[in-house]
Amino acid sequence: MRCSLFLALLLVLTVAHADDFGKKRFIGHSWDLLWVNTQDLVRNQEALEKLPLEGISISIYAKDAEGKQVNLRTAMTAPPWERNWFEEEISRVKQISSGRFKHNLICTFWAPRQRLAWNDDTAWANAAHNLAIAAWIAREGGAKGLLMDPEDYPRTQQYTLQPEDGAYEETAALARRRGAQVMQAMTAEYPDITLLAFWLFSLNRTLYQSKVDLADCAYAHDILWAHFLNGFLDAIPPGATMVDATEYGYRFEAANQDFYKSAWEIAKRAPTLVAPENRVKYSKQVQVGFGLYLDMYTNDETSRWYFGPLDGSRLNHLRANFSQACHASDQYCWVYGEKYRWIKWDWKFKDRDAPTWEEQLPGFEHALALIADPDRVCRQLLDEGLAQGTLVNLVTNPDCSPLQKGELKDDAADWTAGNLPEGWSFWRFDEKQGDFGLDTSKGLGDNYSARATGVRNGCFIVRIPTAPGNTYLVEGYAVGEGSPYLRARWQKEGKWVVPDKDVIVYFDKSQDPSQWRQAIGLANVPPEADSLILLMGMGLGPNQTVWFDKPGIYHLQ
Repeated sequence: MRCSLFLALLLVLTVAHADDFGKKRFIGHSWDLLWVNTQDLVRNQEALEKLPLEGISISIYAKDAEGKQVNLRTAMTAPPWERNWFEEEISRVKQISSGRFKHNLICTFWAPRQRLAWNDDTAWANAAHNLAIAAWIAREGGAKGLLMDPEDYPRTQQYTLQPEDGAYEETAALARRRGAQVMQAMTAEYPDITLLAFWLFSLNRTLYQSKVDLADCAYAHDILWAHFLNGFLDAIPPGATMVDATEYGYRFEAANQDFYKSAWEIAKRAPTLVAPENRVKYSKQVQVGFGLYLDMYTNDETSRWYFGPLDGSRLNHLRANFSQACHASDQYCWVYGEKYRWIKWDWKFKDRDAPTWEEQLPGFEHALALIADPDRVCRQLLDEGLAQGTLVNLVTNPDCSPLQKGELKDDAADWTAGNLPEGWSFWRFDEKQGDFGLDTSKGLGDNYSARATGVRNGCFIVRIPTAPGNTYLVEGYAVGEGSPYLRARWQKEGKWVVPDKDVIVYFDKSQDPSQWRQAIGLANVPPEADSLILLMGMGLGPNQTVWFDKPGIYHLQ
């Protein structure tokens, strides 16, 4: 069966990983998080940690020696900060980062309130000093790094060439030098810092989309931002990470494959704006991420920030977009909202009766959790459903018992039952390679399982009839060698359909392969299918063996 490169890419991106590599993380950001201080966060930490997030944005509000408020919004233009002003803030950031949230980010703003002359050494030394203090706060407080917002709220046009700047070439070189200066200062305090930006080179995406030379666009808006970032790359140490978590993701639509397209552009086209000597660093140390805007799914249709229902539900629309954003990102997506609240805070806002996002969009938190941590949520759903008796395994003879009668209707021509348990079949690419069958000496909780030896490309097969729109938990257990996996595939009237919507789940590689390991995932039946085919696949060497047992398919009502 032939498959386009793009469909193959989508298939790879929908593989579920059990280990931490490739884990996707939602970072909470919002008006309410911008309003609260670290004292509020500590008091409400228990409620916050119930959210399906890996971290939140933290706003720092301290006081200087004269008792005047200091906040990181003014880092680039404020007088030099003293470390002792932030000691109490650091202690509270430590508290917030000591619990479940391990990827908290300290908010910083990169459009100064007064424009800094690029040739002003004193001004830039001061900006670098204060931003280094921000990095120091993050490291001392146990935060993952800094949240970088470069939006030009004060309209000072710091990164757009101005007449007073002089010639473009000289100013571009200065901007690059200032970027290196700031990066050196920050990473001297926090060498393995994560800098998650609302835009890195994606701020200039029209330039790399049109493949123009920067020198030909000297007066383009924010043209100097790209040069400033090249300075970042000049000075970035090996342990630091930059994330281009583009805010343009607010309007991206999964139906148009926008997140995949943007991820490809950031990875493959944005380097045209990167100095050749920095492109290896870029490929290794710059990640793709996305900003996701909750108000799109709650605003009324008169707003220009509006996504309507998908299959009858705006939550379905959110689920589709957030899922693709996660799949296309390297690690991080930040979730931003304005009108509603993450939790019921214990202090009063002006609109203190504003609902939470979960109240406004019921099911939102569960949807977020299922996207970000499907293994944990699926196991929780399965455990609860089995305990309550609400889930029934639809697989014929999951125990591999030779005494239990079963039936596998509509076998394909290249499937064979051999001496397998009733209701099971087997497929292998090379009919003469390896062997398979029922094992009556090894099983999970009994003495029965399905065994394959030396099969390089093959799978055990069970199936159920289904209907479009149904959702199923799929699970299975394996022990032995190779790289076993589960794969939910789809058929319509006995023919394979929509291979790009297959669901692949691997067994937890962190566990001992000599012990039974579980794989579990969620499969949503596409409109084109009438059967779910669960494959228990393997890729074995000549003398390698793997056993499978207890496959499960459970309908979630």
